[in-house]
Amino acid sequence: MTSRIFRYVVRYDSGVAPRPFDGWCFLAICKPKIRASARAGDWIIGFRTRSPGDVIYVMQVEEVLSFAEYWADKRFRNRRPGATSTPDNIYCPTRVGVLEQVSNHVHDATEIATDVGRRNVLVSKRFWYFGDTSPMVPTELVHLVHTGIGHAVEKGRRPDDVQHLVNWLLAWRIGVHGAPVDKSIVNMKVISHGRCQPRTQPPPTERGADPAPSVSRGCVPLTKVR
Repeated sequence: MTSRIFRYVVRYDSGVAPRPFDGWCFLAICKPKIRASARAGDWIIGFRTRSPGDVIYVMQVEEVLSFAEYWADKRFRNRRPGATSTPDNIYCPTRVGVLEQVSNHVHDATEIATDVGRRNVLVSKRFWYFGDTSPMVPTELVHLVHTGIGHAVEKGRRPDDVQHLVNWLLAWRIGVHGAPVDKSIVNMKVISHGRCQPRTQPPPTERGADPAPSVSRGCVPLTKVR
């Protein structure tokens, strides 16, 4: 099956969506339509807002998890609230199939519909996160640049796009190559037109490292979602 290339603009690059720390890249919250559609082998390119063509990150999806699987997976417990200052593993399943939003400073009850309406978490160890060092896409891929609201998949695609993308990425090792552009932004609040509006929080600390943990609050729900 041919790999697709999802492209969108990262409105606020705070280290949460995408979350590129500790050798993994996640898209667990925000961008529900991409999370609902992307499958293993697909590519995602996040472009920098107000800098058309500059790339925040690229990931090739390796796993697609449900929120329940994400919460239960021992590999990802350090993404929960209380274990990091940039948690995205914030939905705790109950025995009756209800998802509880764990108390956190990233998303509140107003974000639940956006987050869990499409219950997939995209996971990969094959990613290139550039953040504030975001390079411009090469000439061969300029036609893939997306600048509007939402995302693009098939628009403008050419048969050799994936190969050109892979060849371009060979210039960097897999992993983190910059800090989040909006490094002082950790909390986000969805506003009326569905984008994210930031609230100021302490920035992530070391490049590529999981930011310092906050005080653990345990699985204390803000609200429930069926």
